[in-house]
Amino acid sequence: MKCANHPERAALGYCAGCGKPLCAACLVRLRTGNYCDACANPETRAVPRRRIPWWVVGMLVLAALILFRGIFR
Repeated sequence: MKCANHPERAALGYCAGCGKPLCAACLVRLRTGNYCDACANPETRAVPRRRIPWWVVGMLVLAALILFRGIFR
């Protein structure tokens, strides 16, 4: 089997995160297993953030105000 990043090299193991075959240069060894660079350093990957729409926040605030006003009346 060949490395996913270097097709001319033989793979030594698989990434525990994504399952890609990796050669010695690509393999990152951690206590929890062997990983590729992208899975070993998740903060370096571009992960899209899920944003809460402004109207959802507004509805939650409105619901909280109605609830608290009803409780303290």
